[in-house]
Amino acid sequence: MAIQVSEWLVTSDLVDEAAFRIDVPGPDRGTWILSYLPTHRRLSRDQALVGVRLAELILSEFVSLNSESDLLVARLYAEELELELTDAMCLLALRGGEFRASEFESRNCVAQQVIR
Repeated sequence: MAIQVSEWLVTSDLVDEAAFRIDVPGPDRGTWILSYLPTHRRLSRDQALVGVRLAELILSEFVSLNSESDLLVARLYAEELELELTDAMCLLALRGGEFRASEFESRNCVAQQVIR
């Protein structure tokens, strides 16, 4: 997993998720937005980095959440973002269109979203 971090952007070479720093004048200046979270959510730089790492854990074909250690790390990362792991998985799946094939699964996933 290679994550590139600059002063204003966090990207991954494994997944199409990113975080960026808000630099326009205003009260949110210096906070971060994560590509798969609602835009009203503001994060610290550390949370932004954790969010991209979590996306890699969930979406990467090279990592399996079947192992207990990966699952534990993913849960800890989600907790850092004030999410349940299933909520993070749903947000990423909805963003990637994985649930569009099944309307029932999509509604179930949306119903589980608890965004603080």
